[in-house]
Amino acid sequence: MNAAERFLQVCGEIGNFTEKRTGVSVVDAYFGPDEFHPKKQSEAKTATDLVHDIYIAFDTLRDEVNDPLRFEYMMGELHSLNTVVDWLSGKELSYAQLVEGLFHIELKQFPEDVIDESIRLLESRISEFPGKDLRDKVTRFGSEGEVTGNDLKILIEKELQTKSKEVGELFRDRIFSQMGSSVPDKGVQYEAVQNQPWSGYNWYQGDFKSLNQFNIDAKFNKDTLLNVIYHEYEHHVSNLWREKAYINSQELELSIVPLHTGRCVISEGTADTAKEFLRVTDDGPRMQVAEALNALRRMTSINAAIMLNAKRCAVDETVDYLVNRGFRTEESAKRSINFISPTTKDGSINFFAPYIFTYFTGRTDFVLPMYKKAVEQDVLPEFFKTVYMNPYSGSSVTWRKAFEWM
Repeated sequence: MNAAERFLQVCGEIGNFTEKRTGVSVVDAYFGPDEFHPKKQSEAKTATDLVHDIYIAFDTLRDEVNDPLRFEYMMGELHSLNTVVDWLSGKELSYAQLVEGLFHIELKQFPEDVIDESIRLLESRISEFPGKDLRDKVTRFGSEGEVTGNDLKILIEKELQTKSKEVGELFRDRIFSQMGSSVPDKGVQYEAVQNQPWSGYNWYQGDFKSLNQFNIDAKFNKDTLLNVIYHEYEHHVSNLWREKAYINSQELELSIVPLHTGRCVISEGTADTAKEFLRVTDDGPRMQVAEALNALRRMTSINAAIMLNAKRCAVDETVDYLVNRGFRTEESAKRSINFISPTTKDGSINFFAPYIFTYFTGRTDFVLPMYKKAVEQDVLPEFFKTVYMNPYSGSSVTWRKAFEWM
């Protein structure tokens, strides 16, 4: 068995392992050969067996893979998966060790003076909106254009379906044309769901198509929902190019998309920078407020995750923090806890507890600075080729090395 085959086998085995323990497979998508399908890999491996298999895969990689970027990408993914196994098998890991081991980034808490500065920005942008004070203004802002329940379901499955086609055309016209290349795109199907810890999720189906699900238990307004469309469609686009790279190269490791690795940092970073990539400029007052509010809530959610998972603060204390510092409603704060708490409502390990760090860090520490540098140097076509046509660039382990040419 060669290095890429071992990689697929290990990912599949660990996917079965994580699904047993958390209800969620670490394998997010697969479009490779049927014989290596994750569901066909062993479901009987213990944590010790899996770590042993990972170390065999390490050795095989060292013997067979000569391309430095490909080697570092695969090694980084395997190290992350090793951390997944350690975590779910009960090995003692601090929350910082877990986040760093999975994503190859440093766990950072935002100082309260940084939160204060973000609140001041929000206050300045929302000053002309109605309300007696900042909290009242934010509450009124959120309720305007709010869509919930069956109305939200109709919006998602009809209006957003149409909007997604427009966003797909923007990617073709404003990015792929610069790259001088194209990729098959069979589109995205939109679906409303319930009882999920997330608000939106892109399920890449393979064969150049996706299913985008939105959780209608959450409340959306049309301002924030537009931003989510760009984010989720960019996930689809990234996987389109990944699948094309796999077909062209037959490098088997590209046919599997694991969660909880350095790949996720860049994946969420590019998705959160999609509007900049597409040069979508909506400088209207409502969008300026929405963006300031989103940044504040990203930061306070990270701090809340640290409170719950590292400091072991009580849920009520953490909810109060999200209400008072993130300017959420109590209902919204309680719902967001589902994504970041160490355990789920039924007491099992919450597989998504460490994931919150990928969004803000991926955008602000990796993708956005490199994008701005590409704009300054007038090398956007080369930037996009590196992002989308070189799948081994897409990890926090390899990102900066992939852009050494810049």
